[in-house]
Amino acid sequence: MGTRGYMLGRKGTNIGQKGQAMVETALMILVVLLLLMGIIEFGFLFFAYVRVSNATREGARAGSLWLVDRKADSGYYDPTLCGTVRTAVQSEFDEIEDGDIAVGVVGQDPVDCAAESVSPEAGQPITVTVTYDYELPVISSLPIIGNIIASPYPVSRAVAMRFQ
Repeated sequence: MGTRGYMLGRKGTNIGQKGQAMVETALMILVVLLLLMGIIEFGFLFFAYVRVSNATREGARAGSLWLVDRKADSGYYDPTLCGTVRTAVQSEFDEIEDGDIAVGVVGQDPVDCAAESVSPEAGQPITVTVTYDYELPVISSLPIIGNIIASPYPVSRAVAMRFQ
């Protein structure tokens, strides 16, 4: 089959249909790439959520041991409860800022970290809340979807434990 057979193709096929298939493929590639970028973006968002969860849990754990650690002078010990929680959270996730960490003790919720007049007792619960604003790099740059989905997306987690 020479060049002539290639140009004619199979019986009943026009060359114009090959152009239609190329246009359909180009449109589908755009849709598939958009879907793939959304999956990757969700993966990064989930990773940020896991990091915030781990940092919050570590802050609550360090805060719950504050009564014990201030006597032993070990671990993440800081003379203030908020300082201890802040140090633990930021050692797990260094992009968290001081204003994104809230500490609560029953009867003193939230704790005023500037005054630090907290006097917890063993058995009382401590609540640590961490909020992180995750910037969606791909989705926020898209014209239509960027207006629908808020960026930065707030990732927040609260953990409660009891003082030891």
